[in-house]
Amino acid sequence: MTISNMSFADAIEARRSYYNITNESTLTNEQLEQLVADAIKYTPSSFNSQTSRAVLVTGEKNKALWNAVWEAHKANLKEEEIPVYEDKFKNSYSAGYGTIVFYEDQDAIDGFVKNFPIVQWTIKDWVQTSNGMAQFIAWTALASHGMGGNLQHYGQFGPANAEAINKNLGVPSGWKIPLAMLAFGVPADINAPGNPAFPKTFQPLVDGETGRVLVRH
Repeated sequence: MTISNMSFADAIEARRSYYNITNESTLTNEQLEQLVADAIKYTPSSFNSQTSRAVLVTGEKNKALWNAVWEAHKANLKEEEIPVYEDKFKNSYSAGYGTIVFYEDQDAIDGFVKNFPIVQWTIKDWVQTSNGMAQFIAWTALASHGMGGNLQHYGQFGPANAEAINKNLGVPSGWKIPLAMLAFGVPADINAPGNPAFPKTFQPLVDGETGRVLVRH
């Protein structure tokens, strides 16, 4: 397990979307492998089903991955949208040190349902919840080590995108749809998360019966 001096609460607050990532890392590749492995290993899953999966991609393979996604994704765009997205792929995704691609293993899910048929109607929601936690854990862990990331979902834009990603990564056939792609690296400016044109604001948390958190003592 990679150790950070940052508290859990501070790490949660530090986890923001960074689009100005560089191809530098505060961790070695071996430490990154351990970070991703820990995220997948210790993420809670319903009935301990353990169906979440991840692929860590760095170096030239990271650039090749995003090039493959770009070639597939262009077919989804209007002509006037291409320059905007091309800039994103070049400067916010492939410019990073690496990418963590998250999956659910459909073969593992099918096997679990076979052994526990009662969950066949609910397992789809459960595994999505578990995968989201794995994404959050990995992202927050990276933030605790001074790295930024941005979470993308290009694998869900259509079969061609998913096929391009899966072919590039050579994943098992049961890993059907890439659920999320976490591009990461040391931010060019740690003090500039998000999109400067749209500063992040927070809605009221505890505000009577209209807040986002209700209190019942």
